[in-house]
Amino acid sequence: MRLLAWPLTNVGNVRSHNEDSYLIDDELGLYVVADGMGGHAGGAHASQCCVEVVSSVVRRGLRGMSSLAEGQRTAAIHDLLAASASEASAAIYDEGQRNSMLHGMGTTLCGMLFYENRCHIVHVGDSRCYLFRQGSSRQLTSDHSWLNEQVQAGLLTPEEAEISDLKHIITRSVGFEREVNADLISVNVSPGDSLLVCSDGLSNYFETEEFGQLVRDHYSDELPQKVADLALERGGEDNITVIVVSVTNGADIRLSAKPLETMGRSVGADTLPPV
Repeated sequence: MRLLAWPLTNVGNVRSHNEDSYLIDDELGLYVVADGMGGHAGGAHASQCCVEVVSSVVRRGLRGMSSLAEGQRTAAIHDLLAASASEASAAIYDEGQRNSMLHGMGTTLCGMLFYENRCHIVHVGDSRCYLFRQGSSRQLTSDHSWLNEQVQAGLLTPEEAEISDLKHIITRSVGFEREVNADLISVNVSPGDSLLVCSDGLSNYFETEEFGQLVRDHYSDELPQKVADLALERGGEDNITVIVVSVTNGADIRLSAKPLETMGRSVGADTLPPV
């Protein structure tokens, strides 16, 4: 199994700065998107701190993973990813307490760690992860947002939530409080699967089934720009960050990775079946 990843981050049509950050680490099999909040300085700092801490914790924790019995590894990886979110939250919160200019900052977190033949997801906030498999696409994460909680409680319909102007209200974030509980998800993966992780600057303008259609119609390295173009054409009121990861056996000639930065933040606009 081989992983190929393509990122894109764009400031969008309205905002003057980008508070999203992303991480690509092919050596670890780790791919992360973080959408910061708390003003220009605070949001950008929180998201960048988050991806750095998650990367450091995961790198440290994976060193002993191969010594564990196969049946123990999923639980150990879940513990590791939960610890990475917790350490990031504590680091961001503590810095906000020390620096009044950064007080109240926080960030979403959606990260994918591929280990052996499974993808392990750590999720806080309303950034999302999608899976395309065998012609169908599905959303793997569930938003920690006020609107989603209202829908789950039966107080709003999905259609009412879709047109609400309260999409920005999230109920869980990394760094706003010192402790955070992350959602942890694991799915089997195999060649032919494609996964997409993104900030809500994309998902607010993007339907799950559209990912499947785009995967069917375009080369993998074109997908980040194609989905970003959808968000920009439909308003682009927020920063847009996306990473597409294709799982391949190396035989698909469409999957030719391009040189890219492994960690970054843009400051301009140029830049299913069972699982």
